[in-house]
Amino acid sequence: MLSSNSGFQHLPQAALSRSRFLRLAAGAMLPFVGRSLSAAAAANPELAQNSSAPGTKDAAAPGRMGAILVSQFGPVKIHSYLSPADGLQVNTQMIEGPNAVVIFDAQLLLPYADEVASYVQTLGKPVERIILSHAHTDHWGGLQVLTERFRDARVFALDGIADQIRARGPARLDGLRRTYGDRAATKVTVPTEIITEGPQRIDGVTYDFKRFIDAESDLQLAALLPEQRVLMAFDLVFSPNQHAFTGANHFDQWMSVLESLKPPEGYDTIVIGHDTPVDRSAIDSTMTYVKRAKEIHAASADAKTYSENLKAAFPNLQQAGFVDLSASYLYAAPH
Repeated sequence: MLSSNSGFQHLPQAALSRSRFLRLAAGAMLPFVGRSLSAAAAANPELAQNSSAPGTKDAAAPGRMGAILVSQFGPVKIHSYLSPADGLQVNTQMIEGPNAVVIFDAQLLLPYADEVASYVQTLGKPVERIILSHAHTDHWGGLQVLTERFRDARVFALDGIADQIRARGPARLDGLRRTYGDRAATKVTVPTEIITEGPQRIDGVTYDFKRFIDAESDLQLAALLPEQRVLMAFDLVFSPNQHAFTGANHFDQWMSVLESLKPPEGYDTIVIGHDTPVDRSAIDSTMTYVKRAKEIHAASADAKTYSENLKAAFPNLQQAGFVDLSASYLYAAPH
């Protein structure tokens, strides 16, 4: 199992307290509900890479706040940028083909998006396009930087994502700026192009794009890279070492999506939205988690009970703040 324990080193949970994580994540994870945010957690300059992960650590910029994992698949490289803890450990994937780079997701905070852009520039190839996986703010907040740094790159997303960002984006950024100040975007950057399902050839790399509804988010993209035998699952799959976000209350549909998402044999690398790459067994571990969360939700009368029981069911998982955040949405008063 290519677990995150053998990949990036994490700050202790105490470095990002549960209450602070909850307040930070509430403004970033969901594009629908606004929350007041408090002071941001400190960045993690010690985030590092272990060589046992499926790739090699990039050491070109010792002062970089995030971490880079480079995975080689013949002529194609996947460069994965993982933000520090205050950026919610969000991944940006950079697919380097023969002549260009395709960027997936844009980070929560501007400094981390800037690190992504600076790293892409070291590759010496133009950005062919930027693709957004879903409308949670921690994946699009840094689009402002990427579109300024790569002015010729078009921004793609599934039909419907732009509408979600356009409608809820201003409130999301207002909350982020109250916490992060000028580290948060000052404008909402909306995708301008629609990406469709099915196989597409981009700079010599084949992507088989798939559209899913009512899973971790209401609308989400995934992609198979059949020649590299890689699944890009984003937030549909979580690390077996971390709690998943279940606040959208799509337990049954999410499990159905995960069952249908399982790639053919030989796809042993799955890149995800948070934490380091995993292997195909992470789909099963995410299904196990979601199933247990559904059972606990059905038996819990309030947010406190749900949160306590789910954390007790998985006592060794990291990011317990996701459980509290999920509970706050699952048991929110009707309005």
